[in-house]
Amino acid sequence: MTHDLPPGTDKRTWRTHLRARRDALSPTLRAEWSLQLAGHGLEALRERAAGAVVAAFWPMRSEVDPRPLAMALAGAGASLCLPAFVGDDMLFRAWSPADELVAAGFSTFEPRADAAPVVPTLVLAPLLGFDRRGVRLGWGKGCYDRYLAARSPRPFVVGVAFSCQEVAELPADAHDQRLDAVVTERGCRRW
Repeated sequence: MTHDLPPGTDKRTWRTHLRARRDALSPTLRAEWSLQLAGHGLEALRERAAGAVVAAFWPMRSEVDPRPLAMALAGAGASLCLPAFVGDDMLFRAWSPADELVAAGFSTFEPRADAAPVVPTLVLAPLLGFDRRGVRLGWGKGCYDRYLAARSPRPFVVGVAFSCQEVAELPADAHDQRLDAVVTERGCRRW
């Protein structure tokens, strides 16, 4: 948790700072750490995987690649889905690696519109940063926060990140949905 910004720094500044921190990692290191993360995630989430519907995401830019972890959880009995967008609303559609995907903007992909909508029980959430309280800093559109706030029961939410994305404390608003756990290349932590 080095190079944190001063207390009171706004979310926009944090996003710029943490995106640059993650962008500084080499593609080779990001790929290697994504595989290490998959091992830690499988170990920590194996019991939750059997019969679970796991929401993964298609990585964009320098994000961690959650697909190795998603495939490992599928091997432990989970079914998979990916986010899909209808306007600003996020939903999840069933997905398997053999499925055809369509471009979703920002160099990401989503299942076709005819893929079955599903409700995940475990969400692998992308993020720019996280803190020791389970606060997640996303890209700023609030898609995951709105989706999670509207679900009862709420899915188990696991932030998927590199350890360099952790900071001591991030700003949090009342509507921000906290993580239940985070998995990095160093291991898994629950709150």
